[in-house]
Amino acid sequence: MSKRNTAPLRSPGINTVQINAAREMHAQTVRARRMPIPAGSITASSMTAPVAATAVPPRHICNNPNNPPCVSCGSVIIPSPRATLPLEDNPSISINDWTISSRKKPILNSQELDVWETEKLKGLTLPEMIFGNNYIRIENPRLDWSIEFNALDALKNVQLQDSGIRVAYSNDWINSKRKQNTSGTGTAQRFSNDVSADSLNIIHKYDWTYTTSYRGTENSPESRFKLDNDQTLPLDKLAVHDKILFYDDMILFEDELADNGISILNVKIRVMNERLLLLSRFFLRVDDVLVRVYDTRLYVEFDENRVIRESKEYEGKYHDVLAKHRLSQSHDPKAALRDSNWVAQNTPMIKRECETIQF
Repeated sequence: MSKRNTAPLRSPGINTVQINAAREMHAQTVRARRMPIPAGSITASSMTAPVAATAVPPRHICNNPNNPPCVSCGSVIIPSPRATLPLEDNPSISINDWTISSRKKPILNSQELDVWETEKLKGLTLPEMIFGNNYIRIENPRLDWSIEFNALDALKNVQLQDSGIRVAYSNDWINSKRKQNTSGTGTAQRFSNDVSADSLNIIHKYDWTYTTSYRGTENSPESRFKLDNDQTLPLDKLAVHDKILFYDDMILFEDELADNGISILNVKIRVMNERLLLLSRFFLRVDDVLVRVYDTRLYVEFDENRVIRESKEYEGKYHDVLAKHRLSQSHDPKAALRDSNWVAQNTPMIKRECETIQF
């Protein structure tokens, strides 16, 4: 059987010679587009290698090695890249004489809840979720001043009296029970064994919406803030896209109001090279009844040692605010009422106060 001499198979593709030719043609095109440089124009100064820019040392210091600065941008890494047990995150940063720190831990356990209910917050039925060990603190030891935002002091601000707010179906339910207790029918007699007239009245009075106008806790017995409603936050400075060196966002407490809405207190802070801005927001939504937003913004200018605290209160009827969103023809008309930012922008402001401290 004879063997046939077959040529070796050649893989498809571009020949090396063709690639080199294409490169040479491209180089000629680039050279043709460049302006000719006279020989006398080339000097020693033009041939000098560029001088590397001097690195400016950062102003800020990361105080906790568990939350080191990012190698690329210098911002504090939050949450910590190192796992710890028990779970705790405690980042801290210092700029000039100012130190900003925060702490995040899990919700209170049963033992801690007992202490809060029997000793620290007597008379108040606690919210479903309390992050009682969380806080954000801003302090200046040289000026002997600090302010902290935490759950305990916020809940101490909740009124131990009836707020007057009822869920949408409460009046119909109470009236129907009272009628059944007084009608004398067999069906009513069955209900009267379980529900008496006295049990339909509110005995344990407290604000079940947990509304709090909390603006932070100062370390001094008397506040050093001075009321100045003509003052405003410097929006021009805050609008500058400064690098954020420290950012944290945490919940202090939350309750779903027995599936009738939401009550939540949230605090977030961002620290830049020259200033910081903190926002403490209480957001309340009672379905089919009302919406409420209490905002406290704290602004600190580090070099000027100047503090501005602005508080705004928004409140409106649930369906009045909802009607503004329905104009957008959304597939989920109630979605916006779960967004506290949208609610604050579309709810009437009923109160504003501004305070300042100039050290």
